[in-house]
Amino acid sequence: MKTTYLFAALVCFFCYSVLPVSAKSKKKTPVTEQKIALGVWDDVDKTASVDSIIRWMKPFDEAGIKNYYMCGSPEEVARYIEAAKSYPGAKVHAWMFTVNAPRDSVALAHPEWFDVNRVGYNSHEYDPYVKHYKWLSPSVPEARRYMKDKAASYAALEGLTSVHLDFIRYNDAVLGRRLQQYKFKIQQDTYRAEYDFGYHPAAIEKFQKKLDGLERFGYSPLDLQAPWMSPEWLQFRLNEVSSLVNEIAGETHAKGKLLSAAVFPYPTRARMTVYQDWPTWKLDIVCPMNYQSFYSESLDWIPFSVENGLRETFHKNKYVSGLFVPDITAEELYQAAKLSIEAGADGVNFFNARALLKDGKLEAARRINQEFNL
Repeated sequence: MKTTYLFAALVCFFCYSVLPVSAKSKKKTPVTEQKIALGVWDDVDKTASVDSIIRWMKPFDEAGIKNYYMCGSPEEVARYIEAAKSYPGAKVHAWMFTVNAPRDSVALAHPEWFDVNRVGYNSHEYDPYVKHYKWLSPSVPEARRYMKDKAASYAALEGLTSVHLDFIRYNDAVLGRRLQQYKFKIQQDTYRAEYDFGYHPAAIEKFQKKLDGLERFGYSPLDLQAPWMSPEWLQFRLNEVSSLVNEIAGETHAKGKLLSAAVFPYPTRARMTVYQDWPTWKLDIVCPMNYQSFYSESLDWIPFSVENGLRETFHKNKYVSGLFVPDITAEELYQAAKLSIEAGADGVNFFNARALLKDGKLEAARRINQEFNL
């Protein structure tokens, strides 16, 4: 009898051992979170099928890139979410234009939503620097609600990792040195009125508004000889954007999604040039655009930017250093990523995916992944 039981047990063991792995166990292998999160920014391919997106993602996944910040409609981003299921650990973030609303037919139908510069020009008609700068006013309630609804439409996507806010700021009151010198050929040695925004009548009224019967400020910023030097007016504009972000954060988190944002390099520059106070934002992921070439700086400027950002945020959110791929070589890209990480960055984002596929630059991402994640 014992021999019969032993023979039966051996038969069962042999049959089990030759079954496919999937038949032996239903348990999924846990996906290890990247120590250093690697990602790319890019526009969606509007005509791409899920299968073609899977093929597009393959070289990035092989190089260790797991985060895809994709700019497109909710329906287009949804196809990337579906494709990402083919790669363990892959995450999709919905990259949206926030305060800047070019080619936005809904927003453009409301000229009264658009911001006004110190001259009095409305951004709906007047283009500061480039045609695609069409700035909404965060002080106009209807514009504010529209931006929040837009974020909510992405937050509703099943499987999305984060809603990613871009252009969440005012117009560039002051450009980087290289952009001044070579692209626009202007010298901004002060805050020139045509580039200084935030003067929508609704904003000025709100600045002056009475609270509990007391006037907050009994004057308009336009009454000042140099309004750009007013700490009160600066702080007001910082607060207008910060409160918008934090309201979006509350609604996004309620839907179970993270909130991320692309921001200017480090807090002092962000506050001074685009009135953006990102250390106060309730973000899960912050992606400072450490594009050293825009400021005519060397690669060594990148850790300076990272360190100054972390000095104010203390890793309360994940700090992902954004790198501008087209302006540097593959070796410089590797060095820029390594410098970011050594300065304390929790990840690196590459702008953009298309540029990363050229001139051997994807190899820089692969080297970083092997060195810090494997």
